[in-house]
Amino acid sequence: MHNSGGNETVNYVAEHLHTHLEQYLSNPKASNVAEYKHAIQCALTAVDRDLDRYNFDGGSTVSLVLIDTKQNLLIEANLGDSHVFFADHAPQSPQSLFPESPTRADSGAGSQSWNVEALSVEHAPDSPLEKRRIEDAGGEINYLSGIARIGGVSMSRALGDLDYKKPRVNRLAGHDLSDLVGVETGLAPGKTATQDLVSNKAHFSVRTLHGQSLILLASDGVGSAKEAEECTRLAIEGWQSGKEAKEIAEELTRRESNMMTADNCTVLVVVLDTESKGRRSIDSGRRSMDIGMEGSGSRRRRRSSIASLKDWIRDR
Repeated sequence: MHNSGGNETVNYVAEHLHTHLEQYLSNPKASNVAEYKHAIQCALTAVDRDLDRYNFDGGSTVSLVLIDTKQNLLIEANLGDSHVFFADHAPQSPQSLFPESPTRADSGAGSQSWNVEALSVEHAPDSPLEKRRIEDAGGEINYLSGIARIGGVSMSRALGDLDYKKPRVNRLAGHDLSDLVGVETGLAPGKTATQDLVSNKAHFSVRTLHGQSLILLASDGVGSAKEAEECTRLAIEGWQSGKEAKEIAEELTRRESNMMTADNCTVLVVVLDTESKGRRSIDSGRRSMDIGMEGSGSRRRRRSSIASLKDWIRDR
């Protein structure tokens, strides 16, 4: 998540999104990809309603993954420019996920033996699809600051940023604002918004988990998608050298914080393993999940429910 003008919005999303997710995933119980996507989108919409009710300023990007350990499914959802990268390869041996394992530490091929791909899509106002959506809804893109913006914001999809969503976006529709310096509605001259200019409709990706997988979630503080891919490969190399996910996430955060153009940076690393039988290893001695987050003080393993995730978030 990333702040676009209001810490209260970012804090609210961080503290309450998982509660809405739990509600929509369990009532009725989601059990397939379509139902998972629907539950996630409903949770995002519910958070936006809360932000409107509390009249919070600013906005927040979102990047999240939902993992079904029974069906070996991963569902990614994102809004804005935070990153989700996914890397996987076939397991080398039953012990290949243990830090002390020779197979893990001495695989030889390093991160290049893993398939690394971006699951998230950056929602920039001037990307062709987003530009068309915004203009069809009655908005316009401006470059007054040197980069593409809707009004005063540089993300075309986010939670919050309610001044660019209905009904607020139309409060000044039709008024001559030329003499009001700094007032940017995001609307094209003479237009009324027919849809939200900044949307809360998430982008989704779905993957089936096979063998070992590493997931990196990061705010835009790590840089562009290319730089986030580099961070993912560094995370793989760290994991293969015997480091825990928490240590890797902390090292990546420190690395990015030392950059000349450093922005607020959060990195979360998750390592998973799937048995050849096609189910998640829960009861065996084999490691099935390792989660590391920059600044975290504790870690949970082999717990897949949203309630467990909520406890993990509260421990941060």
